[in-house]
Formats: sequence, structure tokens, C-alpha cells
Amino acid sequence: MNGLVRKAALLGACGLFMAAAASAAVPDPAHSTVPAFIRAGGAQSNAGVPDPTIAFTITVRDFLNNPISGSNVEVNYSNCSDTKLCTAVVAGRTVDCTNRAVRSSTNAAGQVALSILGGSTNQGTTVPPAIAAGAGAGCIRVYADGIQLATATSIVYDQNGSIVGGNGVNGLDLSIAKNDAGATALGAAYRGRTDYTADGSVNGADLAALKAVAGASALGTGSGAGCAGNPGGVPQPYCP
Repeated sequence: MNGLVRKAALLGACGLFMAAAASAAVPDPAHSTVPAFIRAGGAQSNAGVPDPTIAFTITVRDFLNNPISGSNVEVNYSNCSDTKLCTAVVAGRTVDCTNRAVRSSTNAAGQVALSILGGSTNQGTTVPPAIAAGAGAGCIRVYADGIQLATATSIVYDQNGSIVGGNGVNGLDLSIAKNDAGATALGAAYRGRTDYTADGSVNGADLAALKAVAGASALGTGSGAGCAGNPGGVPQPYCP
């Protein structure tokens, strides 16, 4: 009888161990890290290399806080009505225009480094207190192996990037952003696209931040080439 009890206990312990081992490789939102704000920008003027300031990292871990290698990460923009993804190819990632998503896989440390090339649909035709349509906070959904890890707010450097003739960050984008800041000051709804300081509000500080981006773009180190891919920074289309 005692032998049966010991066998039952052993089998139970083995079952718990196997269950823990099986679930250890499942992404856990509580232990994974995703930035609260994700910046979409453009390529630099030189050879289509992404603007370095839009780079970010996602880390995927299991419930034991172990990093998960080879996890399939998806940054989904389906709910970001005023952000369009660029079709230009950036090494190590794929763009799914149909589902409005960017995908890549984690390395041995459970991390994936991404740079999102994209532009806003803001044409700059509204006059404060009106504000162009768009998403507020948390429109981006981030998944790992199909499990939602978090949401993030979409910040977009190129305000009119996805509009014909608007490709690349320049002074016109700053002028359009001023409309957003002015409308917000008059009580318009928050638009994440213009929150360049990533603090949950849109004001003069955001305009100063975008001015710096436009300045860098003019020097070939920012997002001046917009939706452009290697080689040579050749212009590429935005997703429909």
C-alpha cells in the first residue's frame, strides 16, 4: 500500500514538473517588456537606413522570467487609423499590409530590435479647434506567439508621409503638427501621433521635439527619406 502511495506521489510530482516545463516557454505579459510608446519614422537620406531614433526593443519572457528565444513577435497597427506602414524592407522583419502588422523573431536573449517605417494620414487641412481624425493612446497591440503582451501608443514623425507628395520629414510636417497642438490646447482629443515627448499630452514641447527631427532629416541623419529602402534610399509605396 505504501508503495502505491509513493508511486502516486511520484507520478503527481512528475506531472507537475512536466506541466511547469510545458508552460515555461509560453510568453508572459507580466514578465515581458514592451515600450509604452512606439515611434514610426522614415529612412535616412543615405541608403535607406532607418532613422536611429525610432529603434526600440521588445523582450519576451516566460512566467519564470526566462527569456524565450525564437518567439514570433507581431506589432499590430490595425487600431491605429492614422498610421500607415511603409513597404520598404528592413533586415530581419516582415511587413504584412493586409493585417497592418510588422513581424520578427526574438534572439537568444528573448529580444527583438525593431524600427518601424511609417507615416501618418494627417493632411494638415483642419483648422483648430478641429483636429484631423486619428488614434489616441494605446492603439498598437504587441503579440508574442499569439499572446498579447501589451498595447502602445503610435507616435509618427512624418505627419503627411502616406499622402502623395508628403514622403519624408520636413518643415511641412512641423506646420501640420502645430495644428494638432493648437487644437489640443483648445480641447480637442489627444492624438498619439504628435506626442513626440511621449508624456500623454500634446503641446509646444512636442513641436520642439519634431523640429529637432526635421533638422536631423535635413542633414541626412533623420527621417528625411521617408518610406525608402535599400539600396540607395529608393522611394517605396506605403501599405494601402
